[in-house]
Amino acid sequence: MRHILFAPAFLAAALLALAACQPAPRESAGQPVPAATPAPIVSAEELEGEYRLAGIDGQDPNLPEGVAISITADEIHVPGACVITGWRYRFEDSRLVTETIEGAACRRAVLPHEQAIMAVFSSPDRVSRTAANGILFEGSGGSITLFSQ
Repeated sequence: MRHILFAPAFLAAALLALAACQPAPRESAGQPVPAATPAPIVSAEELEGEYRLAGIDGQDPNLPEGVAISITADEIHVPGACVITGWRYRFEDSRLVTETIEGAACRRAVLPHEQAIMAVFSSPDRVSRTAANGILFEGSGGSITLFSQ
């Protein structure tokens, strides 16, 4: 008789253990997982620092060497860029406004990642901090993501 009472308890425990091992419910197909909204950056103090290029238009730049970007209280510098070495910037309300600082030109074609950097920094619409603590610059020329060095 003892075996008969033990069987239902064992069966219940086994079912609970099996249920605990099941994967969590999945999002229904076709419904994207909402991304975290980037936090707007509206002051130079939030931008100042040394960065590396981590993304172009949401993609890994996949470059053989890193691209450094330095941001001071009023300027953005890209050491080693072929045509443009920097931009002066300021905030008008929450909008980032830039002005190109012409640099020395070199005798080679501008590389695609340099073109992307120039396009975004020359006409930014907004700058924000990503959920991964990166800096996202967006504008009519695309977007670039920077991470602290």
